[in-house]
Amino acid sequence: MAFFKSTSVALFVGISALAFAPVAQADNSNKVKFRSNITLKVGQAAIVHGARGKCGQLPSKADLAKSKRNLDPTLKTGHIAFGKPGVRKSGSCNGWTPVYETIFVADRPGKETVKIHGDTVRITVK
Repeated sequence: MAFFKSTSVALFVGISALAFAPVAQADNSNKVKFRSNITLKVGQAAIVHGARGKCGQLPSKADLAKSKRNLDPTLKTGHIAFGKPGVRKSGSCNGWTPVYETIFVADRPGKETVKIHGDTVRITVK
């Protein structure tokens, strides 16, 4: 009997630990919208897009780092940061798919038009 008690306690603790483990999952309530045109002041930030992985999956941290390395050198007025998980509509995925928020942070005044995740974004920083 003691074996069953200790086994069930261990099983309960193990399942509880897995239930509360910090796993990145898409937040269906966080609908990330694509913004093709933004105007910000230096120091401000805005969500402009959503970085997706394979359809139905969040991108890996390595994919986000690669995307940031590719995007930042092309930006003259700011830099990119990634926010929390959410979902966005994707034509390639035929509907809603998990993403991380793609946030533009305004660093310097100016205007530019750039491609972010393949889509054109016009940026004005005052």
